[in-house]
Amino acid sequence: MSMQYDPFRPHGQPAQAIYDAFQSEATHRRKRTLDEWTRLEREAVHKAACQYAEHHDFTAPSLLAVEEAERYARGSADYGAKWAYVVASQMTKR
Repeated sequence: MSMQYDPFRPHGQPAQAIYDAFQSEATHRRKRTLDEWTRLEREAVHKAACQYAEHHDFTAPSLLAVEEAERYARGSADYGAKWAYVVASQMTKR
C-alpha cells in the first residue's frame, strides 16, 4: 500500500499492518453513518490483526478486545497508532 508521509504510522509490525487497515477503511467515512464507519473500522482492524496473527503465530485478538482497544485510544492525538499499538501488544504477549 502506498501512503503519504504519516508521522503517526507505526514503524514495526504488527502495529503497522493494523494501522494501515484502519487508515484504509477510514477513507470511506464521509460515505457512511457514524455507527457504520465505527463498526467497519473495528472489523477491518480485527481482520488485519487476525490475518497477521495467523501468519506469524501470534494470538488473534477477539473483536471485543479490538473494540476495547479502540475505546481506550479515543481522544488521543495519535488515536489510530495508539489503537494499533494496543492491539499489537495484546497479540504479541506470550
